[in-house]
Amino acid sequence: MIRIALGLALSLLPITLSAAPIPVGDGYQVVKIKSANLEVFTYKPANYTDGPLLLVFHGVDRNADTYRDNAKTIADRFGMVVAAPLFDKSRFPSALYQRGGIANQTALLPQEKWVGTLAVGLADQLRRDEGRSDLDYYMIGHSAGGQFLARLAPFVPHAAKRIVAANPSSWVFPTMKEGFPFGLGGATASLVNDDFLKRYLAAPLTVYLGMTDTGATNRDDSEDAMEQGATRHERGLNFFRAGQALANEKGWALNWRLVEVPKVGHSSKRMFDAPQVKAALFD
Repeated sequence: MIRIALGLALSLLPITLSAAPIPVGDGYQVVKIKSANLEVFTYKPANYTDGPLLLVFHGVDRNADTYRDNAKTIADRFGMVVAAPLFDKSRFPSALYQRGGIANQTALLPQEKWVGTLAVGLADQLRRDEGRSDLDYYMIGHSAGGQFLARLAPFVPHAAKRIVAANPSSWVFPTMKEGFPFGLGGATASLVNDDFLKRYLAAPLTVYLGMTDTGATNRDDSEDAMEQGATRHERGLNFFRAGQALANEKGWALNWRLVEVPKVGHSSKRMFDAPQVKAALFD
C-alpha cells in the first residue's frame, strides 16, 4: 500500500525533463544524464538566494525522497538547494551503486559506464538549469550512499567542494594489497601509480562517522569488509588512519577530514541533523 500511495503521489507531481531551475519547496523531476533518466527529489528553501547545491545519496532502501526530507535541515541551515537522485535497484544493483560500476571481479569497466559519472553529470546539469554553471556543489551520502561516494572519490573526476561519506560499510583503502572494491589492487591496479595516490589523498573527502554505529543491520560483513574493522565506526577510523599513514610516508598532502558524531548510530537523519555536519561539509 505504501508503494502504491507513493506512486500515486508522484503521479500528481509535475514531472519534467530537467530544463528549469529547481522550484522553491519540495520538487520532483526526471533528469536525463547520458542515456539514463534519473528521478530526482529536490528542495529549495523559501529564503534561498544563491547558496550551493547539495547532492544527497540514499541508502540501501533506495528512498531518495526520505533522504531529500532528511537533508532539509542542512538546506535551511546553510542556504543550500538539495537534489536527491534515485538509483533504483533494478537498474543499479549493489555492484553498480554501492560499488560504483567501476570494475567487476576480474576486469576494469569502461569509464563512461561508471555510475559516479552520472552523479557528476547530474550536478553539471542542475547547475546549468540554475543558470550558474559555476555553482558550487557538495555531495553527501549515508550507508550505501556513503559507499557510492567512497568509490566515486578516488576514481571519478568531479568538481565537488566536499564529498561526505557517512557511515558506509566499507571503504577503498589506499593500498594495492587489497583488491577493488576494498582496496586499489586487482581489477583497478592498472590505474594506480603515485600520481593517482597523491590525487586520492588530496580528494576533498570527509569520513563522517556516528560513534555508536556498531550494529550489524544491512552491514557488509563479508571477509574483506570485516578485515577493515568490526564495526562501521571502526572501519572508518582505520580507513582515515591508513590515509594519514600513507601521506606521512610519502610526504604528501592529506585533504581528507575525520568528523565524528557522539551518541549517534546508523541514522542518516541524526547524522544530517547533527551540529557536526557543518564541520563535515565546510570547516
